[in-house]
Amino acid sequence: MANAVALIADPKTGKTHKREVSPENLGSLAGRKIGEELDGIFFNLPGYRLKLTGGTSVDGFAMRSDLQLSGKKRILKTYTRGKAGKDGKRKRITVRGAIVGTDISQLNLKIVQYGPNPLEGEEAKVSN
Repeated sequence: MANAVALIADPKTGKTHKREVSPENLGSLAGRKIGEELDGIFFNLPGYRLKLTGGTSVDGFAMRSDLQLSGKKRILKTYTRGKAGKDGKRKRITVRGAIVGTDISQLNLKIVQYGPNPLEGEEAKVSN
């Protein structure tokens, strides 16, 4: 299994930092829900507190906070406003539940409490 990616948003600077999450740490995060606060030690950030805001499964389906399950589900989405010509239309879409499992490829997090070390110097290098 490949490593998952954690995208950590920094509200102070407005930047996003990318971190690799090992399969062992991802396994220990299984069962957590969107909106929970996590310890930064899972992402090599001791002293930090991070809030889980979303994610994506390995299939590319986005996590949905109001769906309290770990797998995928097809739901009926109703369009009410926003796009011209779609008012009142319904569409069946596939989404992933709000509970973290081992099939997550991306986690979206936000810093709630800062640790002693700055995040800038510890940023992981990404090769393109």
